[in-house]
Amino acid sequence: MFRTIFLIGAIYLVASCASPTTPKKKELNDICTNSSLPNLGIDNGMEVVTWNIENFPKAGQATIDSVANIINCLNADIYCLQEISNIASFRELVDLTSEYDYVESTATDYLNLVVLYKKNSFIIKNQSNLFTDYEYEFAYRPPLKLDMTFIGGDEPFDFTLINMHLKCCDNGYYRRLASAELLYNYLNSSRASGVVNHIIVGDWNDDISDDYSVNSFNIFLEDMDNYKYVTYENAHSSSNFYDSFPSYPSFIDHIMISEDLFNEHNSSGDVQTIRLGDYITGYDPIISDHRPVVWRFIP
Repeated sequence: MFRTIFLIGAIYLVASCASPTTPKKKELNDICTNSSLPNLGIDNGMEVVTWNIENFPKAGQATIDSVANIINCLNADIYCLQEISNIASFRELVDLTSEYDYVESTATDYLNLVVLYKKNSFIIKNQSNLFTDYEYEFAYRPPLKLDMTFIGGDEPFDFTLINMHLKCCDNGYYRRLASAELLYNYLNSSRASGVVNHIIVGDWNDDISDDYSVNSFNIFLEDMDNYKYVTYENAHSSSNFYDSFPSYPSFIDHIMISEDLFNEHNSSGDVQTIRLGDYITGYDPIISDHRPVVWRFIP
């Protein structure tokens, strides 16, 4: 497994346990206007980004234009976005990203959840919101679930994607405990029914490296035969360099996979924290206080 961080003009590979051949990058979109940003796309591979874009658009049109350019330049297949405050502004952003379509949550209009995806690379088979009877536990933002097929590789690849934004602050710890248990039971049931390849992403609003006595996600960390945080090494780094929420600093934006994806991750997967502030002046005040995190793999 790789842990990778992009810096201007260079790529640093860290903590490699295996070293698969570096995949060929996909071509950049024509409307990328910041060539210094890394191109995350890999041939025949899939790139899933989770990114809290903080009260989008926090600086109005400047945010819309900047985020659209970042999306086009990074060139990932899927962006799971949290904290969409104005869906009309987000639709304006989509108009600036010609290769992409999107699905928005229908269960909330408060800091909405959205999945932006390359429309020629995926089939959306089903859309739903989970745990709508447990809105309090999920901070009134029920997770957005998509059943999808990736058609951009050598063979079609079916998977289930869950985008979520758990509770922060105040009594958030107890609500995260409750939401983690609900999610764990749901995933066990889903897998028992024959559904495969679960990818759960989002702003989990807590470190998985916390001590056991205050860790919101022990229920998953105690069952690593069935569930794996592909962000585990980043989250447990002794350096703050990899943090997804640098102002705290902490690593709270996670990607977790089910056991049937372990082989894909071990053979071709890599995880990256994209330090956009290294490329963009005024990143935090204009765009977000979170950094995007990406998992790339070849199905």
